[in-house]
Amino acid sequence: MKRVIAIIAGLILLQAGIMSGQTESDRHPAGKAESVTVSVSQEIENLAGSWVKGYLSEYPGRVVKVLPSGEGGQADIRFFSATPADIVDMKDEWKVIVARDILVPVTGTANPFYDAIMSRGIDPQMFGVLLTADAPLTWGRLLGNNGTLQVTTGIPSGSDAVDALARFTGVEAASINASRLSSTGEVTDLLKKNPGMILFCRLASLTGETGTALPEGIGIIPIDVNANGQSDYFEQFYGDYNSFNRGVYIGKYPKELFSSIFCASETRPAEGVKADFVRWLLSGGQELIAEAGFTPLPGGEGMVKREMLAPETELIRATDHRKAGTGGWIWIAGVIAAVSIISYLLYRLSRSRAPETVVSEQPVEVGSFGPATVTVPAGILYGKSHTWAFMEKNGTLTLGIDDFLQHVTGTVSRVTLRAAGEKIRRGERLASVIQRGRQLDIISPVSGTIISRNEKLTGDTALLRSSPYAEGWIYGIEPENWLNESRLMTAATKYREQIAEEFARLKDFVATVTGANDVRLTHVVLQDGGELKEGLLDEFGPEVWEEYQIRFMNQ
Repeated sequence: MKRVIAIIAGLILLQAGIMSGQTESDRHPAGKAESVTVSVSQEIENLAGSWVKGYLSEYPGRVVKVLPSGEGGQADIRFFSATPADIVDMKDEWKVIVARDILVPVTGTANPFYDAIMSRGIDPQMFGVLLTADAPLTWGRLLGNNGTLQVTTGIPSGSDAVDALARFTGVEAASINASRLSSTGEVTDLLKKNPGMILFCRLASLTGETGTALPEGIGIIPIDVNANGQSDYFEQFYGDYNSFNRGVYIGKYPKELFSSIFCASETRPAEGVKADFVRWLLSGGQELIAEAGFTPLPGGEGMVKREMLAPETELIRATDHRKAGTGGWIWIAGVIAAVSIISYLLYRLSRSRAPETVVSEQPVEVGSFGPATVTVPAGILYGKSHTWAFMEKNGTLTLGIDDFLQHVTGTVSRVTLRAAGEKIRRGERLASVIQRGRQLDIISPVSGTIISRNEKLTGDTALLRSSPYAEGWIYGIEPENWLNESRLMTAATKYREQIAEEFARLKDFVATVTGANDVRLTHVVLQDGGELKEGLLDEFGPEVWEEYQIRFMNQ
């Protein structure tokens, strides 16, 4: 009985705290008479000015004040540029990347060796040779053929670019002999006049104010990071602007060749103008970055970071805050009644059960998984994006997520579902599984109308793991094109073979995103039989989750 009283008292105190906090929020409503101050490092003053102007234009009632340089230490938010190496020595504070400044090597499509260089790339050491050569080398020496066309090089005139290239290639900055470009507008003309030329330039200077595409006739030269003379799978992201920008985000591009624009604060913004401003930077504010001469984040990165800024839970949501107090006391009364009833039932149950009949069922810990441990029931069809579908007797479909995916993601903290009545098309997002700000989108294998959804998942996501093919179902669907779309799905026997193939690809994926010497590789790839650790994606950040989405889910 004492334990029950303690539980009830704790719940009352919790509700009192919630009500007090809500009353306080009523006194200080977000976005009213609240301001945020910002400080800006000199090199990004124009960008930060565009952000402040754009935000206040969209939300005229808000107040954002830029402090003079001497008062930067008092600012609520700081904007500054830093390289990945700089971050190591910085103080421990909350910070998020909101833009980048990327240095890229390019050549023209008129280069007679364009296809050859794009298929094999150039390694950092060879870039160093080209940049420090007293006399131009030939493309024949570079590619190992008989080409006599000379390789000339050009770089931006600023010292920051020279220092970055010196770190990237391992040469002394003073030994770099490449021509200095006085204007970024020279790039296109230079490559037309000198088809054998290689130029290093800022990505934003190529994409212009739109910031979404490379100009015709110019290509980014792949960097052969492991110097093996070929473009490996993990290096094949240079073909278009979007793929390249995403490759920078997930860590494929050399960190010496870009700096990041950070938004920093002493603590993580949670509410008010401060949090709203940061969320806007990651959405609407991205449209102003290219115009200011920097590179915006890829769409997936901004989405993930906005998700990480959202509150973990919302304890009370009311349209009229004045009703919260009454609702709170009703909630307390309900909790007290529920706890009392449950306690009484447990007491009666314990008295009626004989000691010898008590069975303790211990959960079985599974530390690793492989193709043999993945459950693939017969009698249902499987989609390529780890979904399953079962035709019910009444002609409707039951859809869910397969057992393989939960081994990869581990425990899911939240599931977002579409509403009943919505129409979905094959290939569209069906649902999203979220784990501490990182998410995977589940792609629908069929077209139809959602007639029901599993509301239990909103409060018990563990069902996806414990019972993926029964209690963990996601939707009931009225199919529109089942006859044709079912032919694109796979029966259990064939799907087991696909799982084995995907498991092998997954091990390669882990190796490429970590690198052979990354300690995380030993954490997730177990030595006995080459199995993988349960919930292996838990070891990685949102950028690796997005890469997994692209390689394994968007099929």
